[in-house]
Amino acid sequence: MTKKTCHILSLLFLTVFFQNSLRAQELSVQLSAGLMNYGGDLQQQTYSFTLAKPAIGATLAYRVNHFVIRTGFVYGTVSADDKQSSLYKMRNLNFSSSITEANLCLEYDLFIIDENRKFTPYIFAGIGVYHFNPYTYNGNTKIYLQPLGTEGQGLTAYPDRKPYSLTQVNDPFGIGIKYRVSPRVMLGLEFNSRLLYTDYLDDVSKKYADESELFKGRGQLAVDLSFRGDEIDPTLPYPSGRIRGNPEQSDNYYTSTFTFTYTFPERSEFGNHFGGGKRGKSLACPKKVQ
Repeated sequence: MTKKTCHILSLLFLTVFFQNSLRAQELSVQLSAGLMNYGGDLQQQTYSFTLAKPAIGATLAYRVNHFVIRTGFVYGTVSADDKQSSLYKMRNLNFSSSITEANLCLEYDLFIIDENRKFTPYIFAGIGVYHFNPYTYNGNTKIYLQPLGTEGQGLTAYPDRKPYSLTQVNDPFGIGIKYRVSPRVMLGLEFNSRLLYTDYLDDVSKKYADESELFKGRGQLAVDLSFRGDEIDPTLPYPSGRIRGNPEQSDNYYTSTFTFTYTFPERSEFGNHFGGGKRGKSLACPKKVQ
């Protein structure tokens, strides 16, 4: 099954579930704040809080028994620097990028929070769309990296290296816990990772392009920012054809957040649509006169 087919089936399932959830008992909004971080070619560990940046989000959710359909957005920043690494310090690359994400997820609550139970762990997964745009600094000048094609993307010498899109699909998934502090308010913790289908979140993936080809096709700035080891040791030559990143493993980003959830009260005028509120009284027929 292809990635595209998986996403279409997931979207159809979530759409059908959303239509059925219009009879849900609970509509809630969740606000979140915490940290966003990155995993990739400029990070030695898969998960780390090194260079973590602030992240915020908001989510609208319907609950149907143990299941919750939720849609929301997340905004944050990721960055990494070889100067923080003991293995890749001489490569001397770095990047930062803001990330904006919209997602649609299905959540499963282990317990139903009610008068008898105040907390529940939960898991979730879904699909999302996110935008990123990696950049670095050349002196005091901010330079966006994707147009430079620092690994020869888009050059005829490298037909297998296509320019990467700055807006892509991802698959968010994670775990969390919610605790009810009042009838309508819950606090919680959530960890949300993303399965990405690109290795260029950090603009690093394959081997160094040939220096002369990169210079002819993209100019001196692309050459300078593709290899920055000579900024540490000016005697280092440009490493044409040598390994620059690891294309066998895609990048990822993840958030660790505190959550605040408010559940809206039921509205009687919407009772027929959401399953809440008071039902109207039926009209009684006149009694038969004896």
